[in-house]
Amino acid sequence: MRSFSKWQITGTRGGTLPSCFLGSAPPLPPNEMPPEISLLLPRTGSAQDVVDDLPDSLPAGAGLALFLADPNLNPARLARRMRERGLSWVCNLPSVGQHEHEFRRYLREVDLDHDREMRALETLSGHGISTIATVSSPLDCHAVAQAAAVFVLPPLPDFSHGLPHLERRTQLESRVRAAAPGVLLLGLREEGEGTVGLDAAVRRPEPFTP
Repeated sequence: MRSFSKWQITGTRGGTLPSCFLGSAPPLPPNEMPPEISLLLPRTGSAQDVVDDLPDSLPAGAGLALFLADPNLNPARLARRMRERGLSWVCNLPSVGQHEHEFRRYLREVDLDHDREMRALETLSGHGISTIATVSSPLDCHAVAQAAAVFVLPPLPDFSHGLPHLERRTQLESRVRAAAPGVLLLGLREEGEGTVGLDAAVRRPEPFTP
């Protein structure tokens, strides 16, 4: 049976957003590896499998966090199944954009890069699904125009000592804001951390129990 995690969205301003993201649970406990990183470890199954395995009871207004760089992804089928479950929001989370530059270059050579995720979001949007684009660099903002919002998630190297310092996160968010003006901005926050400059905060993933 698949375990799920929940990324709560709080402090929503500037428009309608999902209440949370639901996605596969990290495969390792947080004391061994930050969940934002362990989600990138190789997994079995697909985005469609995640939707099919969802519990019957879901939080009101929930969206999905799905890995969308899968070359076997069928966006039309995924969108249809999401609508059947009453789900209208999706985010590319985890994202290959979190990887370091050198590894991303290899992924680009085999068309498994961040641009593939953005194309999947665009196609899902065309099927009536609202989208949130996860980015880890302002250089990735060239492809987020069709998204309703951008979620700024620091890249993998920044998590080498746990959650990056708030100042480092806000600096990255400011660069993304400048690269994607007019798009709702979401940032990773723990309880009690400031949210100045954000339209909403995303809490770190926690186990989800229906």
